[in-house]
Amino acid sequence: MSRPGFALEVDERTPPTLVRSASDVRLERFSLGTQIVYPPDGQPWGDAVAATGEALGSPIDGGSIASRLWAGMRLTITFADISVLTPAAADDPRRAVVEQLLTTAAEVGVDDVVLIAATGLRRRLGPEDMRRLLGERVSRSFASDPRLRSHDASDDSALLTIGESEGVQIRFNRRVVESDLVIHVSVVTGAEHAGWDEFTSGLASSETIDIAYGWNGDPAPVRQVVADRLNVVSVAVVLGQPSYSGPVRYVSAREWEWSIKDQAAYLASRRALATAPVQAGRYLYAARPVAYPVLGVFAGSVDEVRATAQATLAAEQRITVKGSADVLVTGVPPVHAAAPDGDGSPLGAAWWVLCHAYGLGVEKPIVREGGAVIAFHPLGDRFSTRHHGAAADMIAEVLPETSDPAEVASRFLPRFAADPWYTDLYRQRGAYHPLHAFHQWFDLQPAIAALGDVIFVGADRRTAELMGFRAATTYADALEIASTRLGRRPAITYVRDAVGVQVAVS
Repeated sequence: MSRPGFALEVDERTPPTLVRSASDVRLERFSLGTQIVYPPDGQPWGDAVAATGEALGSPIDGGSIASRLWAGMRLTITFADISVLTPAAADDPRRAVVEQLLTTAAEVGVDDVVLIAATGLRRRLGPEDMRRLLGERVSRSFASDPRLRSHDASDDSALLTIGESEGVQIRFNRRVVESDLVIHVSVVTGAEHAGWDEFTSGLASSETIDIAYGWNGDPAPVRQVVADRLNVVSVAVVLGQPSYSGPVRYVSAREWEWSIKDQAAYLASRRALATAPVQAGRYLYAARPVAYPVLGVFAGSVDEVRATAQATLAAEQRITVKGSADVLVTGVPPVHAAAPDGDGSPLGAAWWVLCHAYGLGVEKPIVREGGAVIAFHPLGDRFSTRHHGAAADMIAEVLPETSDPAEVASRFLPRFAADPWYTDLYRQRGAYHPLHAFHQWFDLQPAIAALGDVIFVGADRRTAELMGFRAATTYADALEIASTRLGRRPAITYVRDAVGVQVAVS
């Protein structure tokens, strides 16, 4: 079992604390009284294969998965993409689930089986991505086989109309709609995972995703149509806090428990990365697979599985802090949901801070209304031309004109969405859909509206200003900026690792 997480109040004996800033790490000394939220100590435990077998044999709503299959049926297995499990697992649990589902289907006599990655507006997966998620056995068995593919949100021929919302057609993956049974495989590490939203946003058309999850979107009608039309069974694997090992063990270890070897490894990495190219930092931290504890595997109806999985996750992750903070401090890891391969954009970093980290509060935000967020990230102006061309153009062309989300949605989104170049990059070359950057911007707006300041330490000043944020050279400078609104002694909460934690404000 993992040691539970806790909130530490900084005193004179507290050592400097590790902070992540993309592919860099540093030690920062926080002021007295700062609350530091430490996640559970993620020691790996649990057997994904055994837990999966038990879940498939005894779903929550009764009746084994095998009993729901029959010879001659059309079975589709969908699964969340690589943006869900970051950092990557040394042995992705989806492999165990999909292998057992395929074995069960073969034993029953099901020949018509298709596997689809529910990528939605995120980049479509290549062969190496499939191997990483599903393992050698499945990926080799389906190599160059169209029965293993990513969802294409802009392929008219692969989409089918299943309803209407506000005069707009609700279109969904054709194979999924025409299947007798769909089994959706989720990995649950956060409150947004599993459930109808994950399923719908991963397998609908780009227009449907936009009316449900875009600016002023309403997902409820779309969710209802999908739930009424499709026969879906959910399988969710709940994972705990990831655990780094080897030369980067210090990333997971609590600072006062660092061994001499950990201290030496940290110093060596700092010195090496000071002169090395940015790719070296990505290799050291972003490309290294980690181990996860398996908290449970659940199968059954979509709603029941989501409720059970989220309750299991909350019991592991939830940590109580004393009072709302005036300042929320967070680092940004090199890989996260918006940058699963470490090749992100400033929009992705801002999304991690203002949507994910800001949203870690269980019942209310960690930071009070009018407070500040201080984040560590360079917000560099270099983009992956392969993955984030639309995001680069949005920041360069749209935000200098306006940052108002309503105007952005009405003036610029239709042009980007209809641009054949962006669509081709998404469909053929592994880029994110052009709507993805706009949806990230929309996701930031509740936090931006609630906060008085958003300050990025070490950020490119021009990029920060274009996005409406402020840049500071050091953490001390950021506190100085925040003090103009919040005074000299603000209440500060630092979430040391925002990957596997939920925060309850007492």
